[in-house]
Amino acid sequence: MAIKKLLTLLLFTYFSLLYAQENKVYFDDALSQHLRTFNNKSDLAIKNDRPEEVDALFDSLVKNHLRNTYIADLKFKKATGGKLNTEKLDKPFLLITKNSAIIQRKAEITKINDLATEYKDRVSIIVLYWDKKRTAKKKARSYNNNITVVYADERNNKSNNALSIYKHSFGVPVCFYINQDKQIFDIDRKFFLKNLNTATKKLFLEKAHKSITALLETQNNGIQSSLNINVTTLDEP
Repeated sequence: MAIKKLLTLLLFTYFSLLYAQENKVYFDDALSQHLRTFNNKSDLAIKNDRPEEVDALFDSLVKNHLRNTYIADLKFKKATGGKLNTEKLDKPFLLITKNSAIIQRKAEITKINDLATEYKDRVSIIVLYWDKKRTAKKKARSYNNNITVVYADERNNKSNNALSIYKHSFGVPVCFYINQDKQIFDIDRKFFLKNLNTATKKLFLEKAHKSITALLETQNNGIQSSLNINVTTLDEP
């Protein structure tokens, strides 16, 4: 009887996982379906002199259509040599996209370094430059060892066209918060310091800490729920 219960449980688990795999929604698919509507509404808001509506539209897009979507395996080239595949990452991570043509303040890099040091055992931070290796390698010198700097040159990006969507979706800079299961948790289009005043620095850190904390709490809750299910199953007579 115990064996029969175990087989039933295994079959149920197998079909549940199979169903979940078949019903995964990927970020690029969801984006292609909803980005045009977002862009049209945003353009209309700006045309009607209501720029504040754009942020609300973006928040709605993320909350209703992009959050919890899965990312495809992304293959990056490291500025220091070697490769990085997101599928091999075993903890949540931040993917921060950058364009070297945009001036990057020293204060911003310092704050990103501080975040990477504080969360180094719990969150990986990847900074992606849309440029050549030479430029990315030069930029990498400003970051500490807790940050992985990678690059993607669209003029020579035959190996991974999937990367392009992370540049052309919302421009740069953008920070993607991605959980351990490779799902989008949040997207921040303002992950940088425009000004160097104290208030801006404080807001930058507060928002980043809040997003990272929420990302980790969601991850921990998911793990705890899984453990509870397993314990309940084992406790059954």
